[in-house]
Amino acid sequence: MFYANVWKPIIPLVMASCALAVSAQQSPAPGNSPIVDRFGQYLPTDWPGKVHTDADLQAALTKEQGLMRSQWLVPQHRDPFGGETDLGWHAKATGFYYVLQHNGKWWLVTPQGNPCFYTGVCTVPTLVNGTPITGREDLFVWLPPKTGTYAPAWGRSPWDRSDTTEYFSFDTANLIRKFGADWAQQARSEAIERLQHWGFCGAGKWSEMLPNVPSLPVLWYSADYIGRHPDIFDPKVQAQIRQSLQQQIAPRRDDPYILGWSIKNEFDEIITTQEIKDLLQKPAAVPAKRALVDEALKTRYHNDVAAMAVAWHVTSPTREALYNAQPNPPADDLEALRQFFAKSYYAFLYKTVKQIDPHHLYFGFWIVPGWWQNASDWQLIAPYCDVIGYDRYANTFADQWLEGLFASTKKPVLCGEFSFPPYYQGQRGFGRYSISTTDENQEADLYTKWARDAAYNPYCVGFMWFEYRDEPITGRGPGHGTEKVYGENYAFGLVDVADRPRWDLVSRMREVNLQLDRLRSAGPTTLAK
Repeated sequence: MFYANVWKPIIPLVMASCALAVSAQQSPAPGNSPIVDRFGQYLPTDWPGKVHTDADLQAALTKEQGLMRSQWLVPQHRDPFGGETDLGWHAKATGFYYVLQHNGKWWLVTPQGNPCFYTGVCTVPTLVNGTPITGREDLFVWLPPKTGTYAPAWGRSPWDRSDTTEYFSFDTANLIRKFGADWAQQARSEAIERLQHWGFCGAGKWSEMLPNVPSLPVLWYSADYIGRHPDIFDPKVQAQIRQSLQQQIAPRRDDPYILGWSIKNEFDEIITTQEIKDLLQKPAAVPAKRALVDEALKTRYHNDVAAMAVAWHVTSPTREALYNAQPNPPADDLEALRQFFAKSYYAFLYKTVKQIDPHHLYFGFWIVPGWWQNASDWQLIAPYCDVIGYDRYANTFADQWLEGLFASTKKPVLCGEFSFPPYYQGQRGFGRYSISTTDENQEADLYTKWARDAAYNPYCVGFMWFEYRDEPITGRGPGHGTEKVYGENYAFGLVDVADRPRWDLVSRMREVNLQLDRLRSAGPTTLAK
């Protein structure tokens, strides 16, 4: 089953200065009526709690601060890394997160040696959350000058630096209204405080590196590509990847707040059959092609060059001819070579990360069960992760098939993204995601069951909710023109565009978050033998 059909990293907008203090409303695109109010909300409808004035933002802030200081207190039975101090057992304190088995379950252990079922939130704090403006200015009843108070809310495309499309972030504008000139630092501090008071252990994927907040960075390396992936058999490419990862990891090598490292994301890191076919069409000098030919000759044809030449439709029965040919191997050979390339690639990344940083965990690339070449991909990554990081967008934590995958490798797992955003019956301008709910109450019901099931599972050591803020109702891009929506526009967030918690969801989340370590400790499920 296809659980995730889009790439979701929230990339900070590339901010651009502008010498002219003009409003984007001066060049309206014809044919559209305004659908977005001055706070970034859906204009055509009203609902309880909708923001109408700046005073509503301040009232929401006062309410939230009062609640956190009187009722939603920071849990006192947790260490600074999200570990539980009163479960009745304690492991060795190493100064870094690690995993171990205890009473038939995998556990994450914090740097202080306390057991932890990790709960995180992705994209914290998302200070800029822009939507494309150019070509559809008339959709918005208010767009401020590009200089002055709201200048930080203007920017360029986060997707393509050469794209001249202008973006505007209503989230940023509302943070400026709420906090004034120091909006960015106050929003970061607010996000840290929220995670603590809402019962989360820390941040998740795509988040800023906030001070003294547990996080799990996603790394991206620079290297020469030969197709979908670099030629992992080329020493020059290996050196490029190693240097790129070294630059990112080394400054945080001794940081105890990092759970571990991961590299890239989801389907992009799956090795496909087509790219193996493409590699075999390359010239003989390409290291990957030679490695694939050598592997097939050794393991598939037991060094019988003539037999391999016949099977691959190569006329000359010599090794050099195999290198130079554009062969047509049988499907079984292609699959075997795909797995060989995948193992070589994943092994190199794992080994490289561990050489740079032997202390932190490695979570792989957030594989999505079902969004791959075939089910062997789960088995291929398992030897090259300390914890299998995966993403799953579904109404349930796991089905029988996924449970089988867990048991087949017997390794700890951590879910890096899941969510079921409310659609609100189309009344608030959000799109309807493939895994969606009708409102926050139903969303909270699913979260409660999902989280409890995850805590009971003997392999799961935690999860991370996607994401901190709702997406813009006109889409996060990319796009340019008069369409009303470009890109995703889902209500994934724990806070809305006005930086207010979605209370019906967050209150229920907090309730269950504070129970999960004890539920896991007392749960009946044990690891498969």
